[in-house]
Amino acid sequence: MAYGGLSRKNHYLCFMYKSIRLVRIIISLVAMVIPAWALLCGYESVFVRMRVFTSLLSGVGLCLVFWAIVTLIYGRIYCSTVCPLGTLMDCVSNTRRVVCRSKSDYHYTLPSPRTRIVFLVAAIIALVGGSVFLPTLFDPYSAYSRMIEEFFVRPFGRAYGAVSFSISSFSVAVVTALGIVAASWRRGRLVCNTVCPVGTVLGVGSKRSYFHIEIDPDKCINCGKCESVCKAQCIKLPEKTVDASRCVVCFNCTTVCPNQAINYKSGRYHIDMPMLQNISQGSAAQTSTPK
Repeated sequence: MAYGGLSRKNHYLCFMYKSIRLVRIIISLVAMVIPAWALLCGYESVFVRMRVFTSLLSGVGLCLVFWAIVTLIYGRIYCSTVCPLGTLMDCVSNTRRVVCRSKSDYHYTLPSPRTRIVFLVAAIIALVGGSVFLPTLFDPYSAYSRMIEEFFVRPFGRAYGAVSFSISSFSVAVVTALGIVAASWRRGRLVCNTVCPVGTVLGVGSKRSYFHIEIDPDKCINCGKCESVCKAQCIKLPEKTVDASRCVVCFNCTTVCPNQAINYKSGRYHIDMPMLQNISQGSAAQTSTPK
């Protein structure tokens, strides 16, 4: 159904999702710019306290517990709204779409559970063993801070001259930046759903979150618009399923659906076509009838 024929309710939902997406983008940009500005000026921003994985290094697990609870309710909004590295990935992927003038960049890809577990276990083992390198290397906020410090703070910020230049730190920042740009240029949030231990931990909770992205099978027309803008590449058509463990709740899909068939809601959709239900029930009865 075209937008011209949408009901008043669908117009309202469309406007609501676009507004939510706009607010999310504004908050995510603020969460990316303020830490960078604070590092340049030598201040400590409130966003520093939102580090999830490295907070365990100091024995403070409150941050992780807080975001785990939030994720169980709302999904991975940390990844789409608060994480500065995730916002940087979105900026890179959006730049590619503008440069290449492409509107259909993404397609569903299979999850990589083994890869996610390997990186998570490696970070946990290093954390338990007292090593700081791997946890801070994989933690998204730490990686973002490292790049800002090496590329901007030392040359231009107040820390210049106070902190000696380190080839190893600069090399790690360069490799991290190149990896982030290369991965997000082609695959959007690939790093979030394969390498990042925070994304892996929060993905366990988001898989069972109370609110999640859900596709209404009665309204979906398989146009593929939602799948083409899903930077997490977790929408599978024509099966009409969304991998909630990888979804970062960016609301890109809800704003492009021409029939408002994909929504952010609690519970699951059920097929409302009696014919299909009767066929399913009849098939089940025939299977259970002894010969």
